[in-house]
Amino acid sequence: MQTLSRVEVMERMTAADFFRDAPEDRKAELIDGVMIMPSPPLVIHERMQGFLSTLLRMYVEERTLGEVFGSRTAVELERFYAPEPDILFISTDRLHIVDEKGILGAPDFVIEILSASTAQNDRGSKMRAYERAGVREYWLIDPYGPAGSEFCQLQEGRFRPHASSAEGILNSATVPGFWIDLNWLWADRDYPSVRQALDTILNQQ
Repeated sequence: MQTLSRVEVMERMTAADFFRDAPEDRKAELIDGVMIMPSPPLVIHERMQGFLSTLLRMYVEERTLGEVFGSRTAVELERFYAPEPDILFISTDRLHIVDEKGILGAPDFVIEILSASTAQNDRGSKMRAYERAGVREYWLIDPYGPAGSEFCQLQEGRFRPHASSAEGILNSATVPGFWIDLNWLWADRDYPSVRQALDTILNQQ
Protein backbone atom coordinates (compact mmCIF):
# COMPACT_ATOMS: atom_id res chain seq x y z
CA MET A 1 0.00 0.00 0.00
CA GLN A 2 1.27 3.44 -0.89
CA THR A 3 2.04 5.70 2.06
CA LEU A 4 2.64 9.42 2.39
CA SER A 5 5.52 11.22 4.03
CA ARG A 6 4.61 14.70 5.23
CA VAL A 7 7.43 17.21 5.58
CA GLU A 8 6.22 19.46 8.37
CA VAL A 9 7.43 23.06 8.59
CA MET A 10 7.02 25.72 11.27
CA GLU A 11 5.34 28.00 8.75
CA ARG A 12 3.47 26.96 5.66
CA MET A 13 5.71 26.54 2.64
CA THR A 14 4.85 28.67 -0.38
CA ALA A 15 4.90 27.50 -3.98
CA ALA A 16 8.05 29.58 -4.51
CA ASP A 17 9.71 27.75 -1.60
CA PHE A 18 8.54 24.42 -2.98
CA PHE A 19 9.97 25.00 -6.46
CA ARG A 20 13.25 25.95 -4.83
CA ASP A 21 13.48 23.21 -2.19
CA ALA A 22 11.52 20.18 -3.42
CA PRO A 23 13.68 17.10 -4.10
CA GLU A 24 14.49 16.48 -7.75
CA ASP A 25 14.86 12.71 -7.36
CA ARG A 26 11.31 11.85 -6.26
CA LYS A 27 7.70 12.95 -6.56
CA ALA A 28 6.58 15.63 -4.11
CA GLU A 29 3.52 17.87 -3.86
CA LEU A 30 2.72 21.05 -1.97
CA ILE A 31 -0.74 20.69 -0.42
CA ASP A 32 -1.98 23.57 1.73
CA GLY A 33 1.57 24.66 2.49
CA VAL A 34 2.85 21.19 3.44
CA MET A 35 5.23 19.22 1.22
CA ILE A 36 4.00 15.64 0.82
CA MET A 37 6.13 12.86 -0.67
CA PRO A 38 4.32 9.60 -1.48
CA SER A 39 6.07 6.27 -1.54
CA PRO A 40 6.54 4.63 -4.97
CA PRO A 41 3.21 3.78 -6.62
CA LEU A 42 1.91 0.26 -7.09
CA VAL A 43 2.27 -1.47 -10.46
CA ILE A 44 -1.49 -1.29 -11.10
CA HIS A 45 -1.28 2.51 -10.79
CA GLU A 46 1.73 2.76 -13.10
CA ARG A 47 0.17 0.58 -15.78
CA MET A 48 -2.93 2.75 -15.94
CA GLN A 49 -0.90 5.95 -15.84
CA GLY A 50 1.35 4.70 -18.63
CA PHE A 51 -1.54 3.67 -20.88
CA LEU A 52 -3.54 6.89 -20.45
CA SER A 53 -0.64 9.32 -20.60
CA THR A 54 0.82 7.70 -23.73
CA LEU A 55 -2.58 7.55 -25.44
CA LEU A 56 -3.39 11.17 -24.65
CA ARG A 57 0.09 12.39 -25.61
CA MET A 58 0.03 10.58 -28.97
CA TYR A 59 -3.45 11.90 -29.74
CA VAL A 60 -2.53 15.48 -28.83
CA GLU A 61 0.62 15.27 -30.96
CA GLU A 62 -1.34 13.77 -33.88
CA ARG A 63 -3.80 16.67 -33.79
CA THR A 64 -1.29 19.38 -32.73
CA LEU A 65 -3.51 20.41 -29.83
CA GLY A 66 -1.00 21.34 -27.14
CA GLU A 67 1.22 19.44 -24.74
CA VAL A 68 0.82 16.58 -22.22
CA PHE A 69 2.93 16.21 -19.09
CA GLY A 70 3.37 13.39 -16.60
CA SER A 71 3.48 12.89 -12.86
CA ARG A 72 6.75 14.72 -12.11
CA THR A 73 5.64 18.14 -13.35
CA ALA A 74 4.68 20.57 -10.60
CA VAL A 75 1.75 22.93 -11.13
CA GLU A 76 1.60 26.23 -9.25
CA LEU A 77 -2.11 26.74 -8.61
CA GLU A 78 -2.04 29.07 -5.61
CA ARG A 79 0.46 30.41 -3.10
CA PHE A 80 0.27 27.23 -0.98
CA TYR A 81 -0.65 24.65 -3.63
CA ALA A 82 1.69 23.05 -6.15
CA PRO A 83 0.52 19.49 -6.91
CA GLU A 84 2.12 17.10 -9.38
CA PRO A 85 -0.83 15.55 -11.27
CA ASP A 86 -0.47 12.09 -12.75
CA ILE A 87 -1.40 13.47 -16.20
CA LEU A 88 -2.12 17.00 -17.38
CA PHE A 89 -2.91 18.66 -20.69
CA ILE A 90 -2.35 22.26 -21.74
CA SER A 91 -3.87 23.56 -24.98
CA THR A 92 -1.77 25.29 -27.60
CA ASP A 93 -3.09 28.77 -26.87
CA ARG A 94 -2.12 28.42 -23.19
CA LEU A 95 1.39 27.04 -23.55
CA HIS A 96 2.73 30.33 -22.22
CA ILE A 97 2.09 28.98 -18.70
CA VAL A 98 4.75 26.30 -19.23
CA ASP A 99 7.92 27.40 -17.45
CA GLU A 100 11.29 25.73 -17.07
CA LYS A 101 10.50 24.88 -13.44
CA GLY A 102 6.92 23.70 -14.02
CA ILE A 103 3.44 24.89 -14.91
CA LEU A 104 2.52 28.37 -13.68
CA GLY A 105 -1.26 28.28 -13.72
CA ALA A 106 -4.16 25.89 -14.18
CA PRO A 107 -3.89 23.12 -16.80
CA ASP A 108 -6.92 22.63 -19.03
CA PHE A 109 -7.29 18.98 -18.06
CA VAL A 110 -6.00 16.92 -15.11
CA ILE A 111 -6.15 13.17 -14.51
CA GLU A 112 -5.38 11.72 -11.09
CA ILE A 113 -5.14 7.95 -10.66
CA LEU A 114 -6.30 7.11 -7.17
CA SER A 115 -4.45 5.13 -4.54
CA ALA A 116 -5.40 4.38 -0.95
CA SER A 117 -3.00 6.99 0.39
CA THR A 118 -3.72 9.82 -2.07
CA ALA A 119 -7.48 9.49 -2.63
CA GLN A 120 -8.41 11.76 0.29
CA ASN A 121 -6.34 14.64 -1.08
CA ASP A 122 -7.31 13.94 -4.70
CA ARG A 123 -11.02 14.13 -3.80
CA GLY A 124 -10.59 16.86 -1.19
CA SER A 125 -8.12 19.72 -0.95
CA LYS A 126 -6.49 19.13 -4.34
CA MET A 127 -9.85 18.89 -6.07
CA ARG A 128 -10.97 22.17 -4.51
CA ALA A 129 -7.69 23.84 -5.48
CA TYR A 130 -8.05 22.62 -9.09
CA GLU A 131 -11.61 23.94 -9.08
CA ARG A 132 -10.63 27.37 -7.70
CA ALA A 133 -7.76 27.67 -10.18
CA GLY A 134 -10.04 26.97 -13.14
CA VAL A 135 -8.99 23.50 -14.31
CA ARG A 136 -11.68 22.82 -16.92
CA GLU A 137 -11.80 19.03 -16.68
CA TYR A 138 -10.84 16.63 -13.88
CA TRP A 139 -10.84 12.84 -13.99
CA LEU A 140 -10.25 10.78 -10.85
CA ILE A 141 -9.77 7.16 -11.89
CA ASP A 142 -9.71 4.20 -9.52
CA PRO A 143 -7.50 1.51 -11.08
CA TYR A 144 -9.50 -1.19 -9.27
CA GLY A 145 -12.83 -0.37 -10.89
CA PRO A 146 -15.36 2.23 -11.99
CA ALA A 147 -17.26 2.52 -8.68
CA GLY A 148 -14.68 4.84 -7.12
CA SER A 149 -14.02 6.91 -10.24
CA GLU A 150 -15.31 10.42 -10.96
CA PHE A 151 -15.31 12.45 -14.17
CA CYS A 152 -15.94 16.18 -13.82
CA GLN A 153 -15.98 19.33 -15.90
CA LEU A 154 -15.97 22.90 -14.70
CA GLN A 155 -19.32 24.66 -15.07
CA GLU A 156 -19.97 28.10 -13.55
CA GLY A 157 -16.91 27.74 -11.34
CA ARG A 158 -17.81 24.30 -9.93
CA PHE A 159 -16.92 20.75 -10.89
CA ARG A 160 -20.00 18.94 -12.17
CA PRO A 161 -20.29 15.24 -13.11
CA HIS A 162 -19.43 14.46 -16.72
CA ALA A 163 -21.23 11.25 -17.70
CA SER A 164 -20.18 8.60 -20.16
CA SER A 165 -22.54 7.12 -22.73
CA ALA A 166 -24.54 3.98 -22.07
CA GLU A 167 -21.83 2.10 -23.99
CA GLY A 168 -19.11 3.44 -21.69
CA ILE A 169 -17.69 6.05 -24.07
CA LEU A 170 -16.36 9.11 -22.25
CA ASN A 171 -15.75 12.20 -24.39
CA SER A 172 -13.26 14.76 -23.17
CA ALA A 173 -14.69 18.23 -22.56
CA THR A 174 -11.34 19.92 -23.24
CA VAL A 175 -9.37 17.86 -25.78
CA PRO A 176 -11.25 18.14 -29.09
CA GLY A 177 -12.24 14.75 -30.46
CA PHE A 178 -10.57 12.74 -27.70
CA TRP A 179 -12.51 9.99 -25.97
CA ILE A 180 -11.88 6.73 -24.19
CA ASP A 181 -13.84 3.53 -23.88
CA LEU A 182 -14.02 2.91 -20.14
CA ASN A 183 -14.07 -0.81 -20.86
CA TRP A 184 -10.41 -0.45 -21.87
CA LEU A 185 -9.54 0.47 -18.29
CA TRP A 186 -11.21 -2.30 -16.34
CA ALA A 187 -11.55 -5.29 -18.67
CA ASP A 188 -9.35 -7.41 -16.37
CA ARG A 189 -6.89 -4.53 -16.74
CA ASP A 190 -5.71 -6.06 -20.02
CA TYR A 191 -5.28 -2.77 -21.86
CA PRO A 192 -5.36 -2.64 -25.65
CA SER A 193 -2.16 -1.49 -27.26
CA VAL A 194 -1.88 2.28 -27.31
CA ARG A 195 -1.59 2.22 -31.10
CA GLN A 196 -4.78 0.16 -31.38
CA ALA A 197 -6.68 2.49 -29.05
CA LEU A 198 -5.39 5.59 -30.85
CA ASP A 199 -6.40 4.21 -34.26
CA THR A 200 -9.86 3.43 -32.90
CA ILE A 201 -10.28 7.02 -31.70
CA LEU A 202 -8.98 8.55 -34.91
CA ASN A 203 -11.07 6.28 -37.12
CA GLN A 204 -14.24 7.39 -35.33
CA GLN A 205 -13.73 11.02 -36.37
